Amino acid sequence: MKNEQSINVWQTSIMLFLMIFANKVLLLPSLLYREANVEGTICYIILFLLEIGLITLFIYLKRKYPETSFHELIKAKLGTITLKVIYILFIIFFVCKLVLIYNITYIFFKDLIYKQDNSVIFLICFLPIINYLSFINFRAFGRTCQLFFPIILIIALFCVLLSFISVDSVPLLYQSNLSDIIITTLKHISSFGDVIFLFIFMDKIDYKKGDGKKLFSLVILAIILVVGTSVAFYYSYTYTSFMHPYAIFEVLGNIKDYGGLGRIDVIAVIFVMFLTYFQMAIYLKSYTKCFNVVFTKLNSIYALVSFDIGFILIVELLIRNLEKTIAYGESVLPYLSLISFFIVPICSIIFLIIKKKQNNKEKE
Repeated sequence: MKNEQSINVWQTSIMLFLMIFANKVLLLPSLLYREANVEGTICYIILFLLEIGLITLFIYLKRKYPETSFHELIKAKLGTITLKVIYILFIIFFVCKLVLIYNITYIFFKDLIYKQDNSVIFLICFLPIINYLSFINFRAFGRTCQLFFPIILIIALFCVLLSFISVDSVPLLYQSNLSDIIITTLKHISSFGDVIFLFIFMDKIDYKKGDGKKLFSLVILAIILVVGTSVAFYYSYTYTSFMHPYAIFEVLGNIKDYGGLGRIDVIAVIFVMFLTYFQMAIYLKSYTKCFNVVFTKLNSIYALVSFDIGFILIVELLIRNLEKTIAYGESVLPYLSLISFFIVPICSIIFLIIKKKQNNKEKE
């Protein structure tokens, strides 16, 4: 049964590519420039190093506990109460992330395509699809990601490479000091840490010796493309970068026309749509898994129904505008990043130390 629901390393790396790329090429470049100028690229690098650290920690943990799930480790080593607390925090983390991504996408499409404020249409477009993707088994979801990945990769390469056509000036460097970079990094840390879904589905990922290189191949590619997008954006708009909120759309829109094709910024819209669907599906799938760990007697249907009701209430009650969404992402979500960059690493290190002590005892 487990083999039927597991995914291989390439499907895992594709999910990592999607999670690393998504939500980092729309609002984030503009926000980083607003507070750290061109040195916002350094913020990207620092945060990506943290992301790589999380992935590396997962690989070590997977090698030591190849058949064990993360929640089983917590329950066995730290107790049931600790398990419930940590997984409730996971639930809050994924719900808050889903609200943020939905709001950003909603505002993006509303501002650029659908001027009328009709949130029902957006909910109808998003909820059924992400519900279906989260309900199917993990292997089927991995295959779906694998099926669409060539299209997504081609569009990503096209968008990033073509964005450098609009580069016609170079902004001044060294406009921000170290404190600006550190504060900006901490303020926007919530846009990172999405790779903790690896720990949630640790027992569903097939990992063999030497798979680390395969895993990191697409991760490094995604990082290069994200940084490349931000550099092209900064070099295209230089000192007015903070005034253009949707980076990957703006750099293509700045080209206006290419080879008689007309406006090519519509490609960025399609790209954002693909990324949003898969990112929200991974979040919701992670939420469902955590829900089932906390509420062991309830099945996945209850998890999805509870999420849908709560999500609709939240997004309908919240004021959906860009300022409120940015404030939410900069003031509330950074605290939840403690889950990604503190709780998960600490637990993982504890489990690795325990395993090392067990191995030493067995050798003696």
